[in-house]
Amino acid sequence: MKETNWILKLNTTQLIDVFSYPTLQLSVERKINSYFSINAEVGYQLYDFKEADTIFLKPKGFKTNIEGRIYPFKLINKRAKSNRGELYIGVQLFYRANQSTNVVDYSPTSDSTKLYRDYFGTKRIAKGFNITIGSQISISKKIILEPFIGFGLLNRSIKNSEIQYNPNKDFRGGTDLVPLFQGLNLEESSGSLFNFCTGFRIGYRL
Repeated sequence: MKETNWILKLNTTQLIDVFSYPTLQLSVERKINSYFSINAEVGYQLYDFKEADTIFLKPKGFKTNIEGRIYPFKLINKRAKSNRGELYIGVQLFYRANQSTNVVDYSPTSDSTKLYRDYFGTKRIAKGFNITIGSQISISKKIILEPFIGFGLLNRSIKNSEIQYNPNKDFRGGTDLVPLFQGLNLEESSGSLFNFCTGFRIGYRL
């Protein structure tokens, strides 16, 4: 198969990202040589899955990353022909920011029988790095599929506005995973933590 220097890709999993926020995310990969490439990706939030009764901040945001990739089998044997599936290992730097209106259910510690619902604004900034492992699968001369996973470090800064919930006086209510997901939007969730990602891109060789 003849090598091409450019591949345009759509990150399909970001279209339905319910853990952070969905984006229309496109990337372009530039092959520097047979075993090394640069992949740059950017996405913009066009819609939101959550609907709030009260709006403090309209949902909007973006995600961007840049990744250097090594194709190890091509590195070992530079004259090897491309196979249907090409393993790669990458180092990815990422940055993302967004704002939205969110909700938290809470009860005062002084009276757990009362349950309140509080709508508030949230602004987030997240940055960090991932080590990625994926495979570039050629299903034709032009079309490729690219499943991948990654792990690394994430640092996030969260700012809340118009919020009544006070973690020093209240505790989050709800059942099952509701308190966990609501807690991701609170300032107390700022800081550094382990990051895991997975995704699936569809690409076209230019």
